[in-house]
Amino acid sequence: MQRYSHTQKIPDKLMTLGSLAGVALALTPPGLVARVALLGVLGAAGAMIRSLTVEVDAEAVRLRFGNGLVKKSFPLKEISSASPVRTTLLQGWGIHWIGSGWLYNIYGLDAVLITLRNGGCVTIGTDEPAALAAAINERLGSGVLDAGGRSS
Repeated sequence: MQRYSHTQKIPDKLMTLGSLAGVALALTPPGLVARVALLGVLGAAGAMIRSLTVEVDAEAVRLRFGNGLVKKSFPLKEISSASPVRTTLLQGWGIHWIGSGWLYNIYGLDAVLITLRNGGCVTIGTDEPAALAAAINERLGSGVLDAGGRSS
């Protein structure tokens, strides 16, 4: 069974548009210094989360934003299933609680809903929802885990 790994990037045009909007906002008085400082913070944050890499291996589903400063993993023994879903514009992008669980998304509306054994769920944005869900479910159904979610 192969390891799944895919990196989704924010399109360059969207990054450029966001940068130009930020510069225009920062250069509009009053509060120029505060706005330039905010622009620097937003620029650094944008650079850190410009991409989302999702990996599925024998032990976990792993997420890494941009340069790896922000990471998260979900052990397979804690996952019961995965299915492709569409998020809404109101759910947005970023890392935040959406009422039913945590959302990890950098761009787009396609995602995978991971249902956890404890009843919780996690939504991971991706431009390959069918492939990611299949990779997770293949690992879950491969006999690698027993009914209690332990390695066999």
